Parts: sequence; C-alpha cells; structure tokens
Amino acid sequence: MNRLTKQQKDKITQFRGITGSSEKLATDCLKIAGWGVEQAIDHFYSSGLAVQSTSGGLDLRAVEAMYQRYKEPDEDYISVDGITRFCEELEVDPTDIVVLIISYYMNAAVMCEYSKDEFTSGLVKLGVDSADKLKRRLPELRAEVKADGKFKEVYTFAYNFSREKGQKCVQLDTAVGMWQLLFSVPEQRWPLIDDWCEFLTKHHNRAISRDTWLQLYDFIKSVKPDFSNFDENSAWPYLLDEFVDHMKAKRGH
Repeated sequence: MNRLTKQQKDKITQFRGITGSSEKLATDCLKIAGWGVEQAIDHFYSSGLAVQSTSGGLDLRAVEAMYQRYKEPDEDYISVDGITRFCEELEVDPTDIVVLIISYYMNAAVMCEYSKDEFTSGLVKLGVDSADKLKRRLPELRAEVKADGKFKEVYTFAYNFSREKGQKCVQLDTAVGMWQLLFSVPEQRWPLIDDWCEFLTKHHNRAISRDTWLQLYDFIKSVKPDFSNFDENSAWPYLLDEFVDHMKAKRGH
C-alpha cells in the first residue's frame, strides 16, 4: 500500500471534519474522487455512504411514516398541501432555495409534487428520518451550493424540475423566478440577473430551452459582467448574443 503524502493526509482530515466519517471511509471517498475534497464530499452524500456511516443507521419505518403524514389521503404522492405542511415543520418558506436543494436530493420530476420513491429515497440519501433531523441539516444544505460543483448540479436539476408536465421547455415566468431564486445565493450572485430577466420579459417572451438554460451558466462563469472578455465568435445561443448587444447599447458602448 502506498504511503499517503502530507497533502493527502490533510485532505483526509478536512474531509472528516466536514462529514464526521471514519478515516478509512474518508480515504476511500477521496481516492474515488481523485483526491478532490469537494468531489469526495459530493460522492459521500450522493452515494448513500453518509447514511451508512451514521451511528445506528436510519429508522426506515419513520421515513415511511413521514411520507404517510404528508401524502394525499387517496393518492400515492405528496401534493402542494403536503409539501406546505412539510415546509411548515421545517420552518422554511416553500420558495426558500433550501426546498429546491431538498427536491434535488429527492430527484423530484416536477414542482409541487413528490412521489413516494422520490420522497423516501431522498430522505435516505440525506440521512434523516424525521423533520427535526432534516431541520438540523438545513444550514449544511444551504452551504453546499456555495461551491460551484454542487451549485451547478442543482442548477442543472432545476431545469427539468421547472417544466410543466408534458412540456419540453420551461415557461418564461417560471424560468425567471427560478433564476432569481438560484442567483440569490450570495456566493453565486450574478450582477446582471435583473437585467437578464428584464431583457427576456421585454424582448423574448417565449419559453426557455434547455440549451439556453445550461449555456447561461457557462456564460455567467466565463464572461465578465462588463463583457470585456466576450468573444462574439463563440457559439453562444443567439439570446445571449442579443443580451450582450442590448446591455452594450444600454450602457452607451
């Protein structure tokens, strides 16, 4: 077995400090992730290892009871009313970004509805079997989207999640609301978010394609707000080219 370098040992210590895992589990996760701490933490939570490493594990009957408490009386899913009660117990507003993050862990297919499998598997993935335990994890979940890796995953998830049933694209008003929510995270704040949403509402007024949604993220992460490094020959969606022209005209450039 190869001896660990000081840098690798430091990463193990950092990983354990965040996750509370054993040294062996920390080492295994970091090796799988190529010794990237952020990627290893993502793997730890998304693979279910967090649940397995918690002392005593989960009470799956309690998870089932939570689902039964929130679901529609004569249906096998949780609807708006149940989600509202769920949020009340967590003491968060349904429009809080942490609810989107929870929905991401549940891999929910559509807004305002959780299937039994989505809800229960999501709680297991989060390593909680009660509203109180989940409430205690909320600060940690909010902190996760400060990092670009996790934020991009939630951002990508939000597109399909925002579509109405049977629709291929996201309606403009829904997209605008979701963008405003996502970029409300201080560490991910985009200075031009209000300009972008205003531009779309006034000049586009059509549903948003998946390509536009995903390319906007790359645009935000690579193009400076003053557009000084914007390459007009790059293959950005036409909407982004039009937005840059609009902003330059607005600024008198």
